[in-house]
Amino acid sequence: MQSKIQYVSTMKIVDHETFGANERRTVRNSGIFLLDAGKKKNNLFFVGKCGGEVRVELKISFTRNSNGSVSIKESAKLYEGASTNTKDLDGKASKSSVVAANQTKTITFRVRNTDEGDDYADISLQVTNRAIASGDCKNAIKAKAQELGSGFTGAATSNINSPTTVKGGKRVTFQKCDIYCSPASGPQEIHGQIRRKYNAVGGPNNALALPVTDETATPDGRGRFNHFSGNGSIYWHPATGPKLVRGAIRHTWAKTGWERGIYGYPTSDEIRIDPKKNEWFSDFQNGVIIWNKNKEENPHTAKLSGRKVCALFAKIFKEKTKSQKDLNVDSVRISSVSDTGNNFDRSKNRKVSFKIKGDYESGIFFIPNPSYTITLRIAFESNKNPDGKKGCKLTARLDHWHIHTSGAGHGKLFNGLKKGILEGFKKPLKLGDVPKNTGFLSFKVMKDGGIKLYFRGDVVGQFAAAVAQSKLDKM
Repeated sequence: MQSKIQYVSTMKIVDHETFGANERRTVRNSGIFLLDAGKKKNNLFFVGKCGGEVRVELKISFTRNSNGSVSIKESAKLYEGASTNTKDLDGKASKSSVVAANQTKTITFRVRNTDEGDDYADISLQVTNRAIASGDCKNAIKAKAQELGSGFTGAATSNINSPTTVKGGKRVTFQKCDIYCSPASGPQEIHGQIRRKYNAVGGPNNALALPVTDETATPDGRGRFNHFSGNGSIYWHPATGPKLVRGAIRHTWAKTGWERGIYGYPTSDEIRIDPKKNEWFSDFQNGVIIWNKNKEENPHTAKLSGRKVCALFAKIFKEKTKSQKDLNVDSVRISSVSDTGNNFDRSKNRKVSFKIKGDYESGIFFIPNPSYTITLRIAFESNKNPDGKKGCKLTARLDHWHIHTSGAGHGKLFNGLKKGILEGFKKPLKLGDVPKNTGFLSFKVMKDGGIKLYFRGDVVGQFAAAVAQSKLDKM
């Protein structure tokens, strides 16, 4: 059972003038929203201003009761001062009422200036509480669309008066969203990239089944998600794109704190390693979760820390610029590590920026050597998305460069550095090949700029990880 609440709130404000005519203003707000077992309360807040001195703040709370009635409490404050932004509170009033199911009621009261002057506001609230039966998806979807508004939904692209029957419930599609409904979940909207992902994996015919939430903001304020009745979710983040996570992997992720835990956001959909076995994994920003035969399996890994990656890059840079014998390299450090990259299928790796500082021996002893600062952003990539079976080629390529030079003759230094960098990093650097059927699951850049390879938790994965670690150590 749901309650469709339709309201019209009116404030008729009078700013009393000692000399001359009183100033008057009417402020009206209206809307529609739904209350049910999942959302029992809704709060509204309105502000009305009149003349140059009076401000009225109105709070309205709606609470759905078990019998379908709705309890309403209104609280108004009147401020009067030198401007409508004054904090001088001069009057308060409140009113409570109950609107039964399928009833329309008008609630009125007045808030006065009880401190000075005869300012006041007459407040009225007209409320219609319409009960919608749990199985009445047609009216529930209509009410949901009205609540969201046409600016959010766009025009209906299927018959809103005859919702389409889908597995588990009903659906009406709109230009900007879809609304699904079942007796168990009520009407829930899905839109944007999450809607696109849901449709791409089969919509209600997928194991996800129907949405049980609207698209909702994540606790960190950056991402969005919809939960589904099939023990799954689709999460979206601007640095990942939409990703499906479900079942035991989702349960493990949830136990660690969801997106605010050690794994971060999912960067892949759930991937089946072996079609003949109950073996799955999901890739995340900071790790991999594997489930094999109904139990969690720890992946084997090979890695280089950010410090070692920096030392390796310094070695590569000096090798690439060794033809410039008078070039001194004073320091090489990791200056920043980007977030992961948005992609619909598999999120992109973080990118690592290296800052190199040094100078150039000019040969003129009485003039300071020209100096330089170079920033090189490197993208670490796999030519294929690892899935436990594919063979992959791992590379590092120059994604962006910036050179700053200063001092006498620095223009020549700039041109030489530019030529050396563009020629030296023209082709991606080969980091190594991972053979197929080695259980390779993920190639990841970590927050410190280090790199990490993930393999299955079995004997094959253990051996492959050991070989990979040996090769990394020799780089």
